[in-house]
Amino acid sequence: MANMQDVAKLANVSVTTVSRVINNKKYVNEETKRVVLEAIQALDYVPNELARSFYYNSSKMIGLLIYDLKNDFYNQFITRIESQLIEKGYSLMIGTTQGNPEREAYFLNLFLANNIDGVILCTNLCTQGPLLQKVLKLPLVSVGRVLSDEVSSVSADNTSGGQLAAQILIQNRCREILFVNGPKTLHSVQEKSAGFYQVMDQYPEIHVHEVILDFVNVTQTSFDQLFRQWPSIDGIFEASDFLAACALSSLHSVDKKVGEAIQVIGYENTNVCLCTSPLLSSIARPLEEMVDWTTQLLFQEVQGDKTAPRHVLLKNSFVPRETTQWK
Repeated sequence: MANMQDVAKLANVSVTTVSRVINNKKYVNEETKRVVLEAIQALDYVPNELARSFYYNSSKMIGLLIYDLKNDFYNQFITRIESQLIEKGYSLMIGTTQGNPEREAYFLNLFLANNIDGVILCTNLCTQGPLLQKVLKLPLVSVGRVLSDEVSSVSADNTSGGQLAAQILIQNRCREILFVNGPKTLHSVQEKSAGFYQVMDQYPEIHVHEVILDFVNVTQTSFDQLFRQWPSIDGIFEASDFLAACALSSLHSVDKKVGEAIQVIGYENTNVCLCTSPLLSSIARPLEEMVDWTTQLLFQEVQGDKTAPRHVLLKNSFVPRETTQWK
């Protein structure tokens, strides 16, 4: 494998000149640059990016830590933020924790070993001790939750999202509601539940059945059992669009017309909403705003802005489609 010395020898220049060409520095005339670039191409030389990153104290790489890649909302988030990073000349390194502290520590150490310029956290942190202190010294933005007063964050207001779903079901005259919630260990689920019940507690005549399901290992059969257990349900609020899609599949076998006899609302307004029949109404988190704010806050820190951390809380909205009457 060719190295910088081989390039310098073939181009008949110094190693310093080769370094200047690779790093696009000034004071290299066009003819010398052409000769060096031809030598690089002829030798198929690949610069050691890791070594360069430590030399210049910038890898042009951002680490993103997330629970897993099964959430459609965060997949869309990653796609958009990666595009913004590329426009700024940065690349993205992704690590999935799967709720495992050892995996989390592995990826955080990997980020540090690769001299990343900043971290985007889309999951809770379990890490403590010296490793956490090293990570907290980096430019850091938490997405979807406030990690601490010292770390900037960008979140959607899940409490108001839960309130909005409850208000829509009430306006649609629902009197027996199925609230399909996610794991209560998740901060977003806790906020969503709090908002939902803040509204529902004002209507004691409305009966709410709450069940807790995870966001992955759910099938139509899970809902078949629920609809047999509570056949009078006329409104459903799901903690995710995926759960709502499973419920709609089950409702096809129930003699109730979705959007009329029974109202269904999902959460996050992901691409899943456009793949269901009928099309799914959903509470939308402001995806583009979350991406824009995350990029803005992160690069303020990357560029050395030492102002106090900011906590941005964005409003959700309702996107009506065919599974609700309220348009």
